[in-house]
Amino acid sequence: MTKKKKNVSGAAHPVGRGNPPMHAQFPEGTSGNPKGRPKGSKNLSTLIMEAARDQVTVVVGGKARRISTIQATTIQLATKAASGDQKAIVKFLDWVDEIETRAVATRPTQFALSAPDVEVLRAAYERMKQCDPDTSGE
Repeated sequence: MTKKKKNVSGAAHPVGRGNPPMHAQFPEGTSGNPKGRPKGSKNLSTLIMEAARDQVTVVVGGKARRISTIQATTIQLATKAASGDQKAIVKFLDWVDEIETRAVATRPTQFALSAPDVEVLRAAYERMKQCDPDTSGE
């Protein structure tokens, strides 16, 4: 009970979803977007980062200062969190936790030794303990 697709004007090329008629297809080697993306156009993440780096004037402690938008936003979030806004507290503490977690992950361990290295050092230590310092030619 499957339906057979009819060929347009008896052509051997099947026509249907995903198979446009031959006359409607792009010629081989020709792009469907000949002009392409305009030079200098920016994607969303670039635009957001530019906006975050823009300088704004804020009044802090009675003095006008020029700081980045991201810094002003962070100060506002911290201020709201300090004033008791529950949503701001949760978001601010989540960000602090994430930043601290990243910092710990990138910090090298104090003793970066593998298990075989530790075993070699332990064996050398045991041999050194066997040497009697009292019998060494004093």
